[in-house]
Amino acid sequence: MTPAIVIRPVQPDMLDTLVVLEQQTFTETFRHVYSPEDLKAFLSDKKSPEILKQELLKGNARYYICYYDNAPAGFLKLNMDKQPDDKAGATLPTPVMELEKIYVLQAFQGFKLGKALIHHAYAVAREHQVNCIWLGVWEHNTKARAFYEREGFERFGEHSFMVGSQLDTDWLYKKAVSG
Repeated sequence: MTPAIVIRPVQPDMLDTLVVLEQQTFTETFRHVYSPEDLKAFLSDKKSPEILKQELLKGNARYYICYYDNAPAGFLKLNMDKQPDDKAGATLPTPVMELEKIYVLQAFQGFKLGKALIHHAYAVAREHQVNCIWLGVWEHNTKARAFYEREGFERFGEHSFMVGSQLDTDWLYKKAVSG
């Protein structure tokens, strides 16, 4: 029997699970990139229970947890009506949606959970009649870039962001959504 993949919207009582997923997936993915001090500062500044609770309460933010055989295995964060902040000042056709995060725990990679999460994002976009989805991916994350390119996303810009004291660049990708 194939394990079930279930994606649920995050409710306030799921905050502890979301915090663990946010911190563990980011650490697994990027611990080789950042100094321990920068990683600790970023987790504290951007992925603490207090920050994630504030994010959950925002009207335009949508979090979803992906369960694989009843175990929390990954998550998705979408931002409704958020335009990119790239250096060129691009404005995308509205309504627009940012796919801010798709992360899957290393132990669950290879089970097509990223594919399930991105297809869930497409469903949310169609439900909200979104014309364009965009996202940012770290320029050196070749695995993630290849995934989004296979999904039909096209690069259109870039923006910078800080992780602790390290300045990084995200490549921005977009994809038109059809009904």
